[in-house]
Amino acid sequence: MTFCHLLAWSRTDALGIRTASGTNCSTSYASGAVRALRYHDRRVSTVIKSTGERVTFVNPLDLREDIKHEGPADIVRVLETRLEDLGQLVRAQQGLLQEQQKTIQQLQERSTSGSVQRPSSGKGLNSENCWNLRNSSFQTNRAVSPFDSQRIGIGDRRLLGLFDSRFHSTSSGATPKDFRVLPDRIFLVRHAESEGNVDNAAYTTIPDSQVPLTQLGRQQAQEAGLKIRQYIEDRSTDRDCKLFFYTSPYKRSLETYESMSACFSASHIRGVQEEVQLREQDFGNFQDAEGKQHEKAERLRFGRFFYRFPNGESGADVYDRITIFEDHMIRDINAGRFADKTNLVLVTHGLALRIFLMRWFHWTLDQYLMVHNPPNAEPLVLERIPNDTEAKPGGAVAWMHTKALYRLNPESMDILRGCTSDMCTTALLPRLRQESLM
Repeated sequence: MTFCHLLAWSRTDALGIRTASGTNCSTSYASGAVRALRYHDRRVSTVIKSTGERVTFVNPLDLREDIKHEGPADIVRVLETRLEDLGQLVRAQQGLLQEQQKTIQQLQERSTSGSVQRPSSGKGLNSENCWNLRNSSFQTNRAVSPFDSQRIGIGDRRLLGLFDSRFHSTSSGATPKDFRVLPDRIFLVRHAESEGNVDNAAYTTIPDSQVPLTQLGRQQAQEAGLKIRQYIEDRSTDRDCKLFFYTSPYKRSLETYESMSACFSASHIRGVQEEVQLREQDFGNFQDAEGKQHEKAERLRFGRFFYRFPNGESGADVYDRITIFEDHMIRDINAGRFADKTNLVLVTHGLALRIFLMRWFHWTLDQYLMVHNPPNAEPLVLERIPNDTEAKPGGAVAWMHTKALYRLNPESMDILRGCTSDMCTTALLPRLRQESLM
């Protein structure tokens, strides 16, 4: 056997590699071994076994300088040694692949073995038993369809059954690494009564962004601040509450914030941030009363969510910018910006508030259209899941999306006409296999 034969033999990808002992390796493993030699250092290939042992092999394709000054017998001996090393490399690669396949099989068995009990009927499903159902469902294994488990990667958390495309994200950036960074609760407040709420003619002479509050509106805003303070104090062991405000830049929202914040000392307010994305739907520029009446009638024929006002926006346009705002807010939450028992307060507008909840809880369009605007200056509360149950660090929902760790409290559900209990949480049930529903 000549050196040229050995060289051609060891370079064959498609036909497999023959080791010094004469055994044949499968084509895929042989190709993997040769690729490993190509991708590593030109002279040396290293593989680490699962036991942690590091095995180093010299590339037999680069032995010409080593054997240039050797005799024929020495050349054969050196090449046989190097081919034996190559065989060890192939066997090590085979071992690693077998271990990975075994791990994948175990994860697939685990992901397809669970089942979740579901109520036989949706009747009588209120906020309390909906919440209990979600709690109990976390104690069982999630079920992923066999097809999904075959086509998703080994690092995907769907293999562990903690994924539902409607509610969760597999991105680690959407999941808090430490539950202490989460704000205690999120308050959503529609601005107090404005001049435009009392008389639509105000929009014909005043830009929408400059419409102010009425005297009653200022009083409503102050009462909203007192309600928030009382709500926090009733549920806190200390009186050192902390708040961070997001507010629409419209005048009526800023005036609502000013009256609300006056109910707290300066040390309680950690900051305020104007967010243009929280503004009201743009209905156009100066709004002619007769023209707007015609446009709203046309909107009913076209569809309330998708109709775009001339020089303005559609509900779908508002949805897009609210989505961007929520993504940024979740990023700031998970980065720890609102840690240390901070409460978030969002001061916005009726339609923007409903679309915020639509995006947060993943409402369908039909569900959104059933929900009415909340009253002016009436706080809605997104409560965080208690730490001592599901949300404890390392607990049952340690991989859940941040949004799934909050629910709309029952009092807020009563305020928000058209909102039902199944619309107030994103963590009710994961996707199930068909057989588990029978």
